[in-house]
Amino acid sequence: MIRTGGQIVVDQFSAEGVERVFCVPGESYLPVLDAFYDVRERIDLISCRHEGGAAMMAAASGQLSGMPGVAFVTRGPGATNASIAVHIAQQGSMPMVLCVGQVPRCDLGREAFQEIDLEAFFHPISKAVRQVDDVSAVAEAVMNGFDVARSGRRGPVVLIFPEDVLRASVESNVLKPQSPHNRELYPEAIAAIGHQLEKAQRPLLIVGGGYWTEESRERLHRFVDARQIPVYAAWRRLDIVDQNNPCYAGCLGLNTPEEAWERVARADCLLVIGARLDEPTTNSYQVPSVDRKGQILIHVYEDEAQIGRNFKPDIASPASIENIGVLFERLTPSIQYPRDDWCAGARVEFLSQERVLFDDSPLDLGRVMADLNKGVSTDAIVTVDAGNFTVWPQRYRRYSRPGRFLAPINGAMGYGFPAAIAASLAYPKRTVIGCAGDGGMLMTGMEMATAIKYGAKPIILVFNNCEYGTIAMHQQRTYPGREIGNDLTNPDFVALARSFGAFGLRVERTAEFSGALEQALAADTVALIELAMNSRTIE
Repeated sequence: MIRTGGQIVVDQFSAEGVERVFCVPGESYLPVLDAFYDVRERIDLISCRHEGGAAMMAAASGQLSGMPGVAFVTRGPGATNASIAVHIAQQGSMPMVLCVGQVPRCDLGREAFQEIDLEAFFHPISKAVRQVDDVSAVAEAVMNGFDVARSGRRGPVVLIFPEDVLRASVESNVLKPQSPHNRELYPEAIAAIGHQLEKAQRPLLIVGGGYWTEESRERLHRFVDARQIPVYAAWRRLDIVDQNNPCYAGCLGLNTPEEAWERVARADCLLVIGARLDEPTTNSYQVPSVDRKGQILIHVYEDEAQIGRNFKPDIASPASIENIGVLFERLTPSIQYPRDDWCAGARVEFLSQERVLFDDSPLDLGRVMADLNKGVSTDAIVTVDAGNFTVWPQRYRRYSRPGRFLAPINGAMGYGFPAAIAASLAYPKRTVIGCAGDGGMLMTGMEMATAIKYGAKPIILVFNNCEYGTIAMHQQRTYPGREIGNDLTNPDFVALARSFGAFGLRVERTAEFSGALEQALAADTVALIELAMNSRTIE
């Protein structure tokens, strides 16, 4: 069949099972927009108010499903606006395909209108980037882009299409999607890991990774339960392990208590699965220590290039999360030394964090989180932005199953609201709670119009302390008495929400929250609850 490049792109999307594409329309990919018209009953085209919001929704979709979320933006300004989300997806191992229209091939290199070197721009922050300069290669490029995004360590792939390539026509067939390339553990690594765990007195497990299935999680639970191994979640991977499991010991990252870092350092066998040992997870690369006297480090990760990048392991093997269960099933639960006290001690330390819940502020966030836990089921999806306020939904809500917590690993502000919209569109019957600070909310808050238009119904909690609280905290610690640039002048968030047609309420006292939450749950539309607090409440 003879088709335009734009039609080939969209038909290949259909073949890949894409149900939703996020975009801001642009003239550089008009043939693609025209092709979407023909498949409008099969693929929802979600037109957003900013390319950053569109791409963040795509990244969140990928994080939720394990399959690539898709966004389409125009060249130059559109691509650069979307780049924050590409970085979010890269550091968060989120499968994503970002398609970008480009100037015609004949104008490349002439600083044409809105032209930038997109390959050079995206190369450092993406898993792969490719410019497609021949219409006959479009189908293969899209198929391969999806394959790369979802195989091994998932991540963002950027596909660039000059507009004349999208206009051109060629005889082309729809290509069958590729099966993901999942790495299996080295057999010799399984035996070595089993030997070290069997003789360890103080073993400890750190789990991470962008996407775990229910089956992988259940195998993990059986593994740690049988061996009494404390398990920590890597930075912002809070929903991998059931936090009600007695072996769960907490999350490593910012705001981790010192006793948790000390316990990781004391472990004689440290098994790391699915985590790349990034800066937050290792306390700025301090734990584990470089010399690791008396500690065996075992690293199992999807991307072989990441193994040994920050810490040289004693035993290592590449393996996809889908195949991690093989390790759990093959290792016999033989133990030479009792570990009950070691595991129980880690659990006690975790539970002690939750005891510092309540204070005498007019709006006590500890009690707010307690009321949220009572009012919203454990099946709800929680998304967060970046900032000090995130310690509350991260520490004081229990997560028990994969796909219930979405957060930007790279700490990008503005992610919480678009992620909540994407989650609500993907799971319209489930409750979605988005958490954002006042700073982050105004970075992507215009997407409320998108949520209203397409029927997304998340509940957004806006933690409003009228400042960039995290930076204010750092300034106060480093340069006492010289704080500058952090105070914010905010709109009336409730009036702003209502102006979009959303539901809005302001909560100033703790006792008001549970009622506000009940009204938001019953609103049957986007709902915003502004949590008004003083600037020191969330530091």
